[in-house]
Amino acid sequence: MPLTLWLVLLPLGAVPVLFLLRNTKLGGILAALIALFLARLAWILPPGVVWNILGRPIGLDALAQMVLLLVFVAAAVFFLLPLLCPPYGRSLLNGVGQERRVFYPAGMAILGLLAAAGLSRHLGITAIFIGAAAIFTVFVIQGQRLDSTRAALRFLLLMSLAMPLFLLAAWRIDQYQLSGGQLLPVHITQIVFFVWGGFAVVMAIVPFHGGLIAVASESAPATAAFVLVLFPLVALSTLLHLLAELPLLIPSPEFAGVVIAAGLITAVVGGGLAAVQRSFSQLMGYSALYYLGVILIAVGVGGQSAVGLVMVMLAIYVLAIILVASGVSAIRMYGPDDGFDQIRGLGRQIPVGTMALGMGGMMFAGMPLTPSFAANWQLFHSLAAANQTAPLILALAGLGVALGYLRGLRHALTPISEKDYLRFTEPPALLSLIGFLAMLVLALGIFPGLLIEPIQQMVSGVAFPIP
Repeated sequence: MPLTLWLVLLPLGAVPVLFLLRNTKLGGILAALIALFLARLAWILPPGVVWNILGRPIGLDALAQMVLLLVFVAAAVFFLLPLLCPPYGRSLLNGVGQERRVFYPAGMAILGLLAAAGLSRHLGITAIFIGAAAIFTVFVIQGQRLDSTRAALRFLLLMSLAMPLFLLAAWRIDQYQLSGGQLLPVHITQIVFFVWGGFAVVMAIVPFHGGLIAVASESAPATAAFVLVLFPLVALSTLLHLLAELPLLIPSPEFAGVVIAAGLITAVVGGGLAAVQRSFSQLMGYSALYYLGVILIAVGVGGQSAVGLVMVMLAIYVLAIILVASGVSAIRMYGPDDGFDQIRGLGRQIPVGTMALGMGGMMFAGMPLTPSFAANWQLFHSLAAANQTAPLILALAGLGVALGYLRGLRHALTPISEKDYLRFTEPPALLSLIGFLAMLVLALGIFPGLLIEPIQQMVSGVAFPIP
């Protein structure tokens, strides 16, 4: 059996074991170790086709390799977060921390299914795997909550909307390839509509962003970040593969402008609404929405280094989500709510967790001395060649994200009276994780080439149809 298939079979095979260990710390540790092993395996495996399903290849290339590496590393961190941030006091009374009862087995099943989706080169097969992963994701989002099913229902409805679009697109693409490219213009228009419509839904592009925001607002920080990372990454990987194989998805230079406009609208909505949020969990959702819009703009701008730039931005997106989720988890250790009014003065008692929130937020906003600044600068330079107003609008939207986090940090660092202080310390394991991530962010912010150059070299061979 090819080793590449273990990226799918190992997480699926581990589900029964993790289900038995779902109420133990060992379950979380085992899930994280499996995810790290899968990341190592994805990194060292040689690219190539390893199998065929219905005549369609299943295999690993540089793009899938990079995406799966990010997915597995992020999943390992998210599996550990519920263990690194044990609930205390009011959190215990409200059931905070119980999400790991279903998170580990369901999360591992999702990893296996999305790995299969990332390895597939047939849109229909990929859609089936993403749809199956979305079903398991409902359990991850819902956790042990009984008071509301809004987030899980919205997410499932949106995924259910995307799947028929993908399947219809796959049907038309098969017709196009079997006919040697001889299809009526109306059929090619249908391919373009179905493909871009499906990806707009999965990537939560405005106006399909309600599910993403609901997941960030109502789910536990680790599980929300898990969903916010995995599905957009696999969707973008699939989209880039399709663009490389089917240039007809960009039927005209004007259509690239439509993609840029959709990304700009998404970034403006995310940045504008981030500025007025009143909780860090909602802020995480809107800042993620902003950055997904930025990434979509990079896809629309194109160019020789487009794939490398998108992959760099995805790595930055993952790192920022991990930091913000770690900070929100630290806040929720001592209370079930991360609203700005409820955390007044808490930042002085958990300074490292508060630092994680600030650093993650500034990365989303593209502030100087963060890894995202160099990537955004490259995007702004390319975007200005087509539209000199768009970079200014995008920069203002980024300032909205920064403003939202600064407002939250101001509340968290507000001085309070001595009698209101709660005596506790941050867990050493969480301090170690955030400390490592902080040093990594500073190093990549000062020397962005450490991140940009290896990624661009790795995916330099991937073709891209937008000049």
